Amino acid sequence: MNYSINRLPVVITIIASVFLITLFLLGDNVAAWSADAGAIISQLTAERGKITQPIEDPAGHMAAFYEALARTALKQPGAITRVCHFGDSLIEMELLPGPVRRLLQEKWGDSGHGFALASRPKPWYRPYDLYFDPAAEWISFDMGDRNYRDRRFGLGGAVAIAYKRNAELEVGTVNSGRVGKSVSRFEILFPIEPTGGPIDVEVDGKKKGVLNTSGNTYQEGWAELSVPDGPHRLMLTARQEKIRLHGIILERTTPGVVYDALGINGSGISTYLSVARENWINQLRHRNPALVIIGIGTNDTYYQLDISVYVKDLTQLLQRVREALPNSTLLLMAPLDRAIKQGSQLITHPMTPKIVAAQRQLAAQMGIAFWSAFDAMGGVGSMARWYNASPRLGAGDFFHPTPLGGEKLGEMFYWALMKGFADYLQQHGLPGPAPARPADPLRKVEIR
Repeated sequence: MNYSINRLPVVITIIASVFLITLFLLGDNVAAWSADAGAIISQLTAERGKITQPIEDPAGHMAAFYEALARTALKQPGAITRVCHFGDSLIEMELLPGPVRRLLQEKWGDSGHGFALASRPKPWYRPYDLYFDPAAEWISFDMGDRNYRDRRFGLGGAVAIAYKRNAELEVGTVNSGRVGKSVSRFEILFPIEPTGGPIDVEVDGKKKGVLNTSGNTYQEGWAELSVPDGPHRLMLTARQEKIRLHGIILERTTPGVVYDALGINGSGISTYLSVARENWINQLRHRNPALVIIGIGTNDTYYQLDISVYVKDLTQLLQRVREALPNSTLLLMAPLDRAIKQGSQLITHPMTPKIVAAQRQLAAQMGIAFWSAFDAMGGVGSMARWYNASPRLGAGDFFHPTPLGGEKLGEMFYWALMKGFADYLQQHGLPGPAPARPADPLRKVEIR
């Protein structure tokens, strides 16, 4: 009895000490995580003060993107936030994606340029912050060409074909600029098929091996080449005719943002629905972005448009993305204002507001995010005001921005993303571990 009484204070002291140490460690950990969230939010003070069109997201569908970006902001190993932005010529020319990519990468880290087509589908395909030099021996067909029967265009909506032996393609980092000056890995996307063949692979003038794209039956393939992080140029040379490529991806291993601009000139809903469904879904799953943006509508603004049919077709397209990537964020981006001439005046095309309203309503019904470039510009009559601005923000075709106008639009979309990001962190704090990557439907081919 005396022994127990004498020992009791010691036991109590030990238990209390363990409890206090545990509480201290847990409290320190919680405080650290809270401080991390606060530190991220504090970096967004300038962006939160900007006046811009907000992202409409009542269902909280932006969470997957914000969680990925938070892991990137914390510099967690391998935390690359990938964005796939599909659309029309506004996206193909990178008038909006280019500025957004620069802002996101300057803020959270440059993880590489991302996707580029293997040839130019149009002369104006000149990606921002990328050395891109395909020889004329590579010709390109995109999904807008309805006479091209094989509708398996890959992720970017276009296929490059070597129509002569020894067709060369060179792509790489830029020598100067705000971003795009380093790469850690090149990824090559291509069809494996009977007409495929050997491609010589060089980096910085040194041969790295041969990529063979031939196979008895059609498959979708990819190959990877790692390089020391820094400036590099990749050269691909097709040894024979008819070899096809879907595109090339430039990334780094460091945490940051990758923003793929995946636009094709003249695209509307019918263009995207015309591509091979399984092929596009497989490419999306392989890329596995945290955020998919569908930004179309300008090329659907014609007087005879049946809005009910338009909504039905758009629903089908959005459902394809959801089927491919059920755990990713999907954002529908409304088109810019489009002006037409009425006498001596420039007025908004009467179908544009109807398309914007239909898109907004559909996004709310489907529980996905929505951002209106139309409203960000100023709504009805804004393209006329942008065209008459000094310096000019709207182009002479009355439905594209000038490069300066594209920078303004990019800033507004970036501000909207960052405002939403800060609000999400305030409400939900930091995310848990990254979800497991889904199975890759593409076949990896080694460069030998």
